[in-house]
Amino acid sequence: MRQMSRVRLMMISVATVLMVAACSSPVDSGPKAIRAASIPEGLRSETSSTTTTTVPTAESEEVTVFLIGPPPEQRLVPVKRLVRSPVTVEKVLQKLFTPPTTAEGVAGFRTAISPDTTVLGVQIENKIITVDVSKVFAFGDVTDQIRAYAQVVFTAVETGSVTGVQFAVNGRRLEVPAGDGSNQSTPLGRGAYPEYAPR
Repeated sequence: MRQMSRVRLMMISVATVLMVAACSSPVDSGPKAIRAASIPEGLRSETSSTTTTTVPTAESEEVTVFLIGPPPEQRLVPVKRLVRSPVTVEKVLQKLFTPPTTAEGVAGFRTAISPDTTVLGVQIENKIITVDVSKVFAFGDVTDQIRAYAQVVFTAVETGSVTGVQFAVNGRRLEVPAGDGSNQSTPLGRGAYPEYAPR
């Protein structure tokens, strides 16, 4: 009888240990990811953060540059182009020194300014500017070379802040041809190129 009681007591003890082990929390070796669906609704975060990057856009202004019109006269023609604000004479001339657009070419417009010449800088004093370029930019026959300088003069004067233009190559002052073919080192205005002025 005593032996039966001991057996029962041992069985109850084993059952108790098993129940306690079954109810204890499992021990993880480290953190684990929990699926959002298994998180109670009250603990879920419904907010989300979105970062929007805004790229600033520079405003542009319309300016006038002068290209060479179609034959037979091939006078200068004003065309509109865009430059970033604020507008300066240097920015306008840099735009002139870029090749004609496809639309300008289709319209029969061209330039006598070499496409591999760059404007290094523009100095202005009493409305007279000195345009410093990387190399002599006028190319073609003599008449086209004169037209190239006329393009720069008319474009600069059109800005409204210039009355005369002088030229330099890498800082060295340059004599350039006026409309009559004479070389000039003095400031040139529109009056120096009457033969190429727009009609």
